[in-house]
Amino acid sequence: MPRKPAGQTVHPDAILKAAASVFYRKGYHGATMADIAAEVNLTAGSLYHHFPSKEELLCAVLDRGLTQITRDVRAVVEGDALPGEKLRGIVRVHVLSEIEHSNIAAAVIFEGRALLDVPGVRDQYVRQRDTLEALYRHVVEDGIAAGDFRPVDVGIFVKTLFGALNWVSLWYREGGRLTGAQIADEIAATFLAALRPGAAGDDLSHRETL
Repeated sequence: MPRKPAGQTVHPDAILKAAASVFYRKGYHGATMADIAAEVNLTAGSLYHHFPSKEELLCAVLDRGLTQITRDVRAVVEGDALPGEKLRGIVRVHVLSEIEHSNIAAAVIFEGRALLDVPGVRDQYVRQRDTLEALYRHVVEDGIAAGDFRPVDVGIFVKTLFGALNWVSLWYREGGRLTGAQIADEIAATFLAALRPGAAGDDLSHRETL
């Protein structure tokens, strides 16, 4: 099939999804602009018309993934539910987003480190990542302050939760034993059980004296 000329419009979303798919299969360093262009039936020159470099394209993929999930999580966090229900809600939107946009999610997980040596880009990526993490921290901290959750090291807890959620996009299979919503509910129940007052026996202050 002949490639589209530079003047023919291709929606940026289609390019970002194609790039995420290629990055997932080949990795950032193994992927080429020609590979990505072929995914959407463009010439490489046409792709450069939309994105001047592979680095800029990766930035756009990462920005898309982080911006989208942060928006959805923020909507839950800013609601009126109790901390436990908020945590359950943000786990659900996180998991469902990972499943719906699995290639973009995988790019965020694996290819973000390809940008860590580019100062300006690194700062933007880390800032976006930290903004999302802060929303989770806020919910856990509020739950602890209200007595709904036992005292935990919030940073370690949230990073552990993030690890569990981010990997769903890699092992989830459509048509499998559980739906995405059921998987989200199982993960939320597991982490909420870990936060239940008295679940671990001792609180942090006691363990620090051992």
